[in-house]
Amino acid sequence: MRALHIVHSDWELAQRAASGDESAWRLIYESTCARLFALLCYQVGDRDEASDLLQETFVQALRAIGGYRAEAPLAAWLGAIALRKAIDWKRGALRRLKRTVAIEESTAAVEPNDSGVGFAAEGRALRAALARLTPPQRAALLLREWEERSFAEIAHVLGCKESTARVHHLNAREKMRGLLSEEGAARGERRLERRTR
Repeated sequence: MRALHIVHSDWELAQRAASGDESAWRLIYESTCARLFALLCYQVGDRDEASDLLQETFVQALRAIGGYRAEAPLAAWLGAIALRKAIDWKRGALRRLKRTVAIEESTAAVEPNDSGVGFAAEGRALRAALARLTPPQRAALLLREWEERSFAEIAHVLGCKESTARVHHLNAREKMRGLLSEEGAARGERRLERRTR
C-alpha cells in the first residue's frame, strides 16, 4: 500500500513538474540528486564525469518527465536514465581509448574517485572489486545493498525482468565475496611475509 502511495505521489509531482511548476522540479532534484551522483560515481569512476552525467540525466528527465507513467518510483525512473548515461559514457570512453592506445586488460578498469560519496564500506579493495563487476551486476548490487531498492525497482532501472535483476544481484554478491576474500588472503600473506623477514 505504501509503495502505491509513493508512486501515486511521484506521479502527481512529475505532472506538476511537467506543467512547469519549478518548485516540483526543485523537489525532485533535491530528493534524488545525491544518490544519483553517488551511483554515477561508482559506475564511471570519476567525479567530474559523474557530475556531467548527472546534469545530462536531469536535462533528459526534464524533457521526458511528461512521459513518466508511475510504473516505478520516480527515483528508479531517474536511476534508469542515469544508468543508461553511464553505460553510454563507458562505451564511448572505451572506443576513444581503443583508438588512441592499445589497451591492456589491467588499464580497462577505472578505479572510482569516490571521496565524499559516503558509501559505508569504503576502501581500495572494495572499489577494486566493484570495478571488476559488469555494469548490470554493479548496479544491481549497489541499488539493492546500498539504496535498499526492491528487485522490481532494480529490474525497472536495468530494463530487464525481475528474475534477471535477482540473478545480477546474486552473481555480484558471489563475485564480490570471492574477490574480497582473495584480497583478504593476499593481505594476510603479505603481513606474514613482513613478520618472517
